[in-house]
Amino acid sequence: MEKDAFKLLNILLIESSFNREPQIDFENQDLHNNINIDVQNSTENSNILYVTVIMDFDTSINDKKFITAKIKMLGVFEYGEELTLSLDNFANINAPAIIFPFIREHLSNVSMKAGIQPILLPPINFVELAKDKKKK
Repeated sequence: MEKDAFKLLNILLIESSFNREPQIDFENQDLHNNINIDVQNSTENSNILYVTVIMDFDTSINDKKFITAKIKMLGVFEYGEELTLSLDNFANINAPAIIFPFIREHLSNVSMKAGIQPILLPPINFVELAKDKKKK
């Protein structure tokens, strides 16, 4: 492996839950989608980085949740010894951006299997998400 590179070893589905009400009025104008993303990471002495992206999603009408989903995926990365990109930046920005499309695809597929239009999550700006996380 190159001394300054990150290498994706695996992306794993750790947790997945999806619930929907039997009757949902999708024509209701008060329908709101809510998305919350959390990124966690840890390292091992052997140059292995674990990045977990947790997505909580719900669709509500007047504060009543009709659809809820939670998806947790883990990315496993190997990294070199002399990094040109900081480990913190990669763990909080680049790695989640690599993992998130797998979460989007999983939610889209499970929503179709639930008999509703596919839920298509918008792209996430992980640079801004990392800045917000640092502020807290």
